[in-house]
Amino acid sequence: MASTRDFEEIYEAYYPAVQAYFIKRFDPSESEDLAQQTFMRLWAWLPNGQKVKNEKSLIFSIAKSVLCDRLRQKTALDGYVSVYELFDIPDTADFASEIELRATLRTLTEADRMLIDLKNRGLKSREIGDILGISSSAVRTRLQALRKTVDKLLKE
Repeated sequence: MASTRDFEEIYEAYYPAVQAYFIKRFDPSESEDLAQQTFMRLWAWLPNGQKVKNEKSLIFSIAKSVLCDRLRQKTALDGYVSVYELFDIPDTADFASEIELRATLRTLTEADRMLIDLKNRGLKSREIGDILGISSSAVRTRLQALRKTVDKLLKE
């Protein structure tokens, strides 16, 4: 299990580099906030008993996730894709349809739900692929297969 000492060592070693990573894209104040968010996520991750094999890789994976979250927030209104649009389902005020869709989505695997969630947040296939460690074409292929699966489940 990771300790407070492990966190402090990683913080001291990588905080300047993480802040520099964000300062390329944002003003100094915002880059400091994003660097702090990165280390807060690291702090939350460490108690899970995970052994840190490659500190630099871990911290910059978290930083990349924080960056994606921030960019999504900036473009949330422009890039928002409703789950109804994602699956070509009519967006109705029908409460029963909403419950049915949510129940259907719960039957999918965690990986599939994560893929849908990332797409629903407005990320491009390339961004999703970077986060999940797969190619953008694999993302598009998986989304297409998910569309067929969800359509089939909703028709049953």
